[in-house]
Amino acid sequence: MNFLESLVAEWYEFSGYFVRSNPRTRKRPKGGWDVELDVLAFSPSDQRLVHIETSSDANSWQERKDRFLKKKFILSRKEYESLIGSNIKTIEKIAIVGWSTTKRDLNWGDDIKVVLIPQLLEEITAKLKETSPMKQAVPESFPLLRAMQMALAFEKR
Repeated sequence: MNFLESLVAEWYEFSGYFVRSNPRTRKRPKGGWDVELDVLAFSPSDQRLVHIETSSDANSWQERKDRFLKKKFILSRKEYESLIGSNIKTIEKIAIVGWSTTKRDLNWGDDIKVVLIPQLLEEITAKLKETSPMKQAVPESFPLLRAMQMALAFEKR
C-alpha cells in the first residue's frame, strides 16, 4: 500500500468507517485477480460504501482517467456487497489524483467524484487543526494522521 492509500485508509477509519485496503476480486481461473481496489470504506449505520482510488503517478491526466474507468471503478453493486459482506444502500466513488491545481477535466462520469490531492490534504489538515495533540491526540493506531497533527501543532509555535 502506498502513502496516499495509507493516508486515505487512516482518514476514513479515523472518521468512523470500517475500512478494507487493497481488496481483490474477480479471481482468475489460473490464479491471480483481475481487480485490486485501493480503499473501501463502509458505514454500517446508513449502509453507505465509499470506494476510493488514488494515484500520484506521472501518467497523463487522460491515461489515468482511462485506467480508473476501465480497471478500477467497474464493479457491480453485487460485487461490492460480496467484498464487504453486507447490503449497500449507496455507493460513492472517489478518485483522488493529481498534485497540480491547474484546471483539469474533473468530469469522470456522474457517479465518480474527482478530488485533487491538495484538496484532500486541506480537508484533513483543517480537521486536525481543530484539536491540540496535548488535549486530544490522534490515536497511535493512525501514525500518518498523528504525525500530521503533531506537525500542525508545532507549526503554530
